[in-house]
Amino acid sequence: MRKSLVFVAALLVLVLVACQGGAANVDDLLKSGRAHLEADEYNEAITDLKAAVEADPDNSKAHFLLGQAYNQTGDLMKAADEFRTVLELDPDNAAAHHNLGVTYFQLQDPRAAVTEFKAALELDPDDPDTHYQLGATYLVLALSGTDPTAPPDPQLLEQATTEFKAALELKENMPEALIGMGNVYIQQGEYATAIEILQQAIEQVPDSPEAYYALGTAYAQSGDVENACEAYSHFLALNPPANWRIQGEQAMTTLGCP
Repeated sequence: MRKSLVFVAALLVLVLVACQGGAANVDDLLKSGRAHLEADEYNEAITDLKAAVEADPDNSKAHFLLGQAYNQTGDLMKAADEFRTVLELDPDNAAAHHNLGVTYFQLQDPRAAVTEFKAALELDPDDPDTHYQLGATYLVLALSGTDPTAPPDPQLLEQATTEFKAALELKENMPEALIGMGNVYIQQGEYATAIEILQQAIEQVPDSPEAYYALGTAYAQSGDVENACEAYSHFLALNPPANWRIQGEQAMTTLGCP
């Protein structure tokens, strides 16, 4: 009987040591995966984090980091799967709701994104980034009606403004929220207010093509051709993406800019 007890006790010790070794290995993989993420080494991060998930399938941190890595490589469907897994394991994870919302937005599913951003804000109402993302999504929805000739949805524009303002109340230096508000005011025909807001954004981030393009649009819509041309010239000087550059050049041609 004593030998059996000793054998069982020894076996339990071996199992405990093995479990501790596995936990340590997962921790090492998480640490390495996070380091690769921070160094923009996404494929290496994926390798480590997939190994961590295989070793510990219920580790929500591993799934979350793996979702971030997939998102950075553009593998959005896998990223969404990982964030959904996090929420199955940890339903009150506001960051997972936020990241899933961003991924849905990138997948051009703004309504699903709204659902996730709202869920994130229920859990963490003081997150300025989620307020901003929700505002940006409302703005996209306002501009993406089925009838391209119809005006933007005024209710969605107001909801976008509310979220941008909430973001700025929580984080004063947030130029992306100012740019978002500027675009809303342009859609509402409040060009003077849009110009003022966008100039504030440019003071905070002088090299923002988004801000200069919106500013050019606001000036153009208000009839101030000279300042519109100047803003569009600044926009082009910042080397925007090719398709966006074409839009800026077309706007300048339409205005007769030198």
